[in-house]
Amino acid sequence: MTEEQKLQLVKSQQGELNALLIYKRLAKITKHPKGNEVFSEIAADEGRHAAILRSYTNEVLKPKAGKAMLVGFLYKLLGHNFVISLLEKGEMKSIKSYGPLKGDFPKIQQIMDDELRHAEMAKSLLT
Repeated sequence: MTEEQKLQLVKSQQGELNALLIYKRLAKITKHPKGNEVFSEIAADEGRHAAILRSYTNEVLKPKAGKAMLVGFLYKLLGHNFVISLLEKGEMKSIKSYGPLKGDFPKIQQIMDDELRHAEMAKSLLT
């Protein structure tokens, strides 16, 4: 593993941990009838992704609550559809960041597939 790959994997691991908190927060505050179910499922996947990445990095990281609090605030202030659109874009952006890693780290493709599914799940909640 190159130093650049290690840095990208650690950054992605932190992102997955932060996303876990974001989706857990949204599961608690959503008013959408299927929101709790969808956000909880995505949160569980994000936790699994962080564990996969930890198997590569051997780094023990902690999620940072700041983004989850910000997304929760934006959800209440700007509404459901605004935040869902942000989440969808974020999931798609993460796919691009994983692209260069998938050749050297076999489980990355599984994460990429999940991120695409997450984008679709988020879109399904647009009202």
